[in-house]
Amino acid sequence: MDFEKKYPIPQNLNEHILVQWSRGYKRVEVYFQDKLIGTVEGSKHLIEGVRFPSDQGTIGLKLSEDPITIDVTVDGFHSPNNVSHPKKQLKKSATFFWIIFSFAVIGSLIEGMQISVSPYLGIVISFNTILLVGYLISAIFVGQSKPWAFYLGFSIYSLTTFFALLTLFFGNFLTILVFIIRGVILYFLITNIKHAVATHRHNQLNKLRSSNLLDQ
Repeated sequence: MDFEKKYPIPQNLNEHILVQWSRGYKRVEVYFQDKLIGTVEGSKHLIEGVRFPSDQGTIGLKLSEDPITIDVTVDGFHSPNNVSHPKKQLKKSATFFWIIFSFAVIGSLIEGMQISVSPYLGIVISFNTILLVGYLISAIFVGQSKPWAFYLGFSIYSLTTFFALLTLFFGNFLTILVFIIRGVILYFLITNIKHAVATHRHNQLNKLRSSNLLDQ
């Protein structure tokens, strides 16, 4: 084999699975404690994902997209070495919240200038400040792979998008354009919810593993 890599088992980081493969992933072999668990012939199967039953659980192999490499799971839990580990995927979602935060800052400034002489200026500033702080917290902590921060930012953005939907009945072309942009961003946030859910699931596994170590 041309390459090999060790993958710690998520349920027990002291043990690992060894994966060896040839160039182009034409042949892949999976070992645990020098025992051959299974082989894969051809990268096509890795793209779709393959599974092998073992004493450690169901071992899954799949090619990640960017960069292209092998990800290993055990009973659905990602090895910490995986490129597509949910925590790493969730961390990338912080970009969306930084974009949302930037748009919110610009929108707040424009709105502030438009109603600078309005008696409701204080209320508007307070409301916008709450939104900005919420988005900022989300951007920072999603960048640290915190699921609760994603849910916070997603909830705030979904709520404000709902209110934006109500203004469409009285809006102009610019209002409609802004809502379309909001809809696009909301779509990407929805597609990233799975990373927050999976990260929470892996965090629960980490807590369980730590608890077992303390008991021992």
